[in-house]
Amino acid sequence: MKTEILDIAIPINAETAERAGASLKAIPGVHEVSFLDAPARLYARIDDDAPTRAELVAALNKAGVLVEDARKPHAGGSCCGSCGG
Repeated sequence: MKTEILDIAIPINAETAERAGASLKAIPGVHEVSFLDAPARLYARIDDDAPTRAELVAALNKAGVLVEDARKPHAGGSCCGSCGG
């Protein structure tokens, strides 16, 4: 299992977040979805081998939610963990 962090490009309301979460949960391999409103992002707990980030983003786009590009990894590959990424 891994967590995919999807930063939302434009703030969304609770109803849209619920709809977006439901569209992600309908994808095989997605086990849990949570929403954080500040900053706006969705967290998806998914299987290691599926689905891909592109599949998650496509499902969110269909639900009317725009997602920012994936975060770049830290320069040295190390992580303090404070940003959640």
